[in-house]
Amino acid sequence: MRCNTHRSVLLVTLGLTIQALAQSPPPAMSLDIEQVALFKNGLGFFTGQITCPAGQAQLQIALPAAPAHGTLWISYPAEIEMASVIAKEVESDQTQDAITIPELLQANVGHSARIAMGEREITGVITYFARNRQDSQDRWYPARPLGPETRIYDPRTPQQPAALVTIQTDSGLVGIDPRSVTSVTFTGSPAEQKVPRPVRQTVLDVRLNRAADGRRLAVTFLAKGVTWAPSYLVDITEDGKAHISAKALVINDACELKDVAAQLVTGFPHLQFADILSPIGLRETLAQFLQSLNRGAEMPRGRAAAIITQNVMYGGGGMAGPEYGAAEVGAVAEDLFLYPAGKIDLDRGQVAYVPLFTEPVPCEHIYQWDLPDYVDEAGRYFYSRDRDPQAEEEQEVWHNLRLTNATAVPWTTAPGQTVRAGAILGQDTLKYTPPGGTAILRITRAVGVKVEQIELETSRKREAIRMYGDTFDQITVRGDLSILNTQNKAITLEITKTLSGEVKSTDPAAKEEKLAKGLGRMNGLSKLTWTIELPPATERRVNYVYEVYVRR
Repeated sequence: MRCNTHRSVLLVTLGLTIQALAQSPPPAMSLDIEQVALFKNGLGFFTGQITCPAGQAQLQIALPAAPAHGTLWISYPAEIEMASVIAKEVESDQTQDAITIPELLQANVGHSARIAMGEREITGVITYFARNRQDSQDRWYPARPLGPETRIYDPRTPQQPAALVTIQTDSGLVGIDPRSVTSVTFTGSPAEQKVPRPVRQTVLDVRLNRAADGRRLAVTFLAKGVTWAPSYLVDITEDGKAHISAKALVINDACELKDVAAQLVTGFPHLQFADILSPIGLRETLAQFLQSLNRGAEMPRGRAAAIITQNVMYGGGGMAGPEYGAAEVGAVAEDLFLYPAGKIDLDRGQVAYVPLFTEPVPCEHIYQWDLPDYVDEAGRYFYSRDRDPQAEEEQEVWHNLRLTNATAVPWTTAPGQTVRAGAILGQDTLKYTPPGGTAILRITRAVGVKVEQIELETSRKREAIRMYGDTFDQITVRGDLSILNTQNKAITLEITKTLSGEVKSTDPAAKEEKLAKGLGRMNGLSKLTWTIELPPATERRVNYVYEVYVRR
């Protein structure tokens, strides 16, 4: 009879164990990141897949990063019947080296120890190490204020951090504050050096109407923490041609990337809610999300921080959801260009150096001297080095390169370093240049080209006109420019002069452009351009005359 009873208890226990195992959720599966498209402002468009396990209609997908609002999508073949997807947090224990006595006590729960607290000493078995309580405050419905006489525990009030360890001694259970322990000696088995560290992770609990053995789900989302920083090297050792090299630094603070195809995105896309975390990432409360959403709705549509997305077609067929994913290699997706950077292997906190290309392009050396307008919007003329400390800097000639993009890819805005025969000549910003376009890259100041400018008043008609309640004089101004090339080589100098008023004459003849900028000003704006060939050790003079209305 007793044997049957034991057998019945064993069968019941076994049945309950099998039932508990059947009801326990499956372990979280890591998303297999296959591709990431990198933007220069710290966001990446991730494309990953997960394989449905055989015989299971439930799976959990661990999210490697917090998605931006509205960007997480799950795509699946039409034959998969999706029942529900719920985001939740799961907790797992990882280990790390103990670095304090309290952490050493926590790592050795169940071990015998002799614990010293100043002159007091306790010997026994460590039975318990308390953890901090989880905040359970209701942010939408705060607790009713309690009277001063109330002494009950309210779980919605801020709590003190945990500070309790229990020791089972021969005389009973003793509770101590682990922060007061000065030394500990373990008297039994060897002490553990690793302390458990609870880690909370967001997972997607996916439930299917029936098992989809071996079928794959595609997950795409936009997330912060990964970017690329381009730069260029322009080698002008060979005359008449430049060899431009491009590289990218891929910076990863988002998640582990193993054998992931990287694409570098050039262009100016727009996404209004890129700075708002998706609720499915479980990083914010409902109140915080709604506040962020309100701020996102008020963002200017052209704000630089919100230019982070693209729509590209996923290569698989038969998907029931939105089809996002990999674009073709080096393809144009609408107004974006996706440059392939190959496969990368990066842990969090690592940076990869990725060479992109080296190609010869047409190159032209050009010297530029830009002269500003000396009449402001109020119609006041100023040209005095005493009153304008920037006037000295305005008399600068710059040695530049005019580069023609003869490659098949656009050049994105990035630092451009110029070298000749292995020596660095200068560095400046190479601006965005599409294929077939031209870009100006500064090298250095041209100290071998001496320039001077002076403007003189040649006539004045006082109180020539009265408008808007103000009186204006009409002044005729003559400008004289002097250029001396002290170098032993011929140069091409491009001079630009912006001025207010009406141009009367130029010598030599300049290209004149009427500018629409400042249409509400009293005087119109014009831009004069001279292109002058200067042989070695040669001086040239340029002059111009214009009339302008100046406020009295």
